[in-house]
Amino acid sequence: MYQGVTRVGATLVPTNVMYTAEEMRHILADSGASAIFVRADLAPKIVALRAELPDLRHVVAIAETPEDPADQLAAFKASGRDERPTIAIDPNSTAFIQYTSGTTGKPKGAMVSHANVLAVVDNTTNLVGSVESNEDDVLLLVLPLFHAYALNLAMNRAFLGVTPFVLVNRFDPELVFSLIEKHRVTMFYGAPPMYFAFVNTEGLERYDVSSLRAAFSGAAPLPVVILERFKERTGVEICEGYGLSETAPTLCSNAAGPKNKPGTVGPPIPGVELRIVDEEGNDVAKGAVGEICARGPNVFKGYWNREAETAEAFRGGWFHTGDLGWVDEDGYVTIVDRKKDMVIVSGYNVYPIEVENVLLRHPKILDAAVIGVPDPYQGESVKAVLVLRPGDTMEPKEVTTYCRQLLAAFKVPRHIEFRDELPKTATGKILKRELR
Repeated sequence: MYQGVTRVGATLVPTNVMYTAEEMRHILADSGASAIFVRADLAPKIVALRAELPDLRHVVAIAETPEDPADQLAAFKASGRDERPTIAIDPNSTAFIQYTSGTTGKPKGAMVSHANVLAVVDNTTNLVGSVESNEDDVLLLVLPLFHAYALNLAMNRAFLGVTPFVLVNRFDPELVFSLIEKHRVTMFYGAPPMYFAFVNTEGLERYDVSSLRAAFSGAAPLPVVILERFKERTGVEICEGYGLSETAPTLCSNAAGPKNKPGTVGPPIPGVELRIVDEEGNDVAKGAVGEICARGPNVFKGYWNREAETAEAFRGGWFHTGDLGWVDEDGYVTIVDRKKDMVIVSGYNVYPIEVENVLLRHPKILDAAVIGVPDPYQGESVKAVLVLRPGDTMEPKEVTTYCRQLLAAFKVPRHIEFRDELPKTATGKILKRELR
């Protein structure tokens, strides 16, 4: 579908298969989608919305087996023609509209051009270092294909390199390790929750994953402790990168530098310029924290039907990411947090990822999220929401005592909540808005 839609110059709108009818209604109505390809078992959800979607003319249901009477793909294909249409596609026309994950509200559509896509593919495929492609590569892809990370980066890298890739429908750490062994997989694209699972699942030692030479992580910050444990288990150092739906999706990668620096997302990829600015839009000193701003051939065109938000995002001629970070002497970027997620305690800045990294080193803590909560004296105070390892128990006092040994007093969580799991997007970003 991806190749077909883009090759005829139409615009693709990838959507999350887990979205509710209400979430689908927003994206279909906002984008004005005229046709939708949908798994047959999910088609009734879309059909029920058709009366409210005047632009939606075609619903093509795709079943797991062609014999299923609900399958409409064969009929759709039969209605096509054999010859390739003679269409000239403007490189600056919109290839796809990627709706943001909605971590701060209703998703808005980022218009990404054909030129944006090709810039990322061309500028990330032949980067220096051990992750450079070679003809014997086999790529395993379990990331959701409705996300730019998988769709534009991993899958296009495989297409461009004529690299075989193993598609996995649903993530399971044991299944993935067994497929790495079976198919002698050399490259894996993942998100932090997958690496959490790899280092915390017992019994994976029995699989031979020695063929694996490169592992990538994106979509959300990866705690250094997880990177360290994955290297201990597999011998492979995860190459972390950074980007957004709006940047198609890559801005930085450790593969773009001469070495891998754990804890950083690497330097900008070729063609990308970055600035780190303060609240007034002025450049900050080297090593100081500020908002990451970018420009380059991969930066999107703007938000679909949202001129005000587009103008705000591109103020001063640079795309303002809303992410906080700093740059070291080698040009490597460290992500600190979302600007909106920073906690201000008595005037002091607390970056949640710093506290989360400390919490995740505790042997009883499996997952952690840190947010700010209103405080009548300090303005805000730090709250930690924790998931413990199966069978372990902790008292809040044990958490604060541990943190006091490693963090300044104003960074220590004053509020502790234990949960069975944390709310996350499909790509592993913790939904801190929901927690708040």
